[in-house]
Amino acid sequence: MNLSGQDRRAPKASPWAERSDLVAKRDLIESAGGRFCAVTFVKKDGTERRMQVQPAALRHRLKGDAASEAAKRATFTRQERHPHLLPVWDVRARAPRSINLRTVSRIAVDGGVHSFPA
Repeated sequence: MNLSGQDRRAPKASPWAERSDLVAKRDLIESAGGRFCAVTFVKKDGTERRMQVQPAALRHRLKGDAASEAAKRATFTRQERHPHLLPVWDVRARAPRSINLRTVSRIAVDGGVHSFPA
């Protein structure tokens, strides 16, 4: 606050704005389906990473209905507690990975490049 009692800090984004941003990023990545998509984001340790993902490939490597009840509950709980994390299939590592949608800065899909401010 300054001397006049006004708060000069930048206004925080509303939770609804953040949620719609996460949904937009999730929809863009998932729109690739079985095709490839390049996602640039900041990892938890602060380094930038560009990952080549294939969203539909992860579904073929999961048990789905054949999973145990505990595994199904764990998946649901993770989705509820961490809506900003998107599980994807990393093509180069040939392994499942999670992308923090809050730190995504660029998505290249279907010949288009979509940039997001930090």
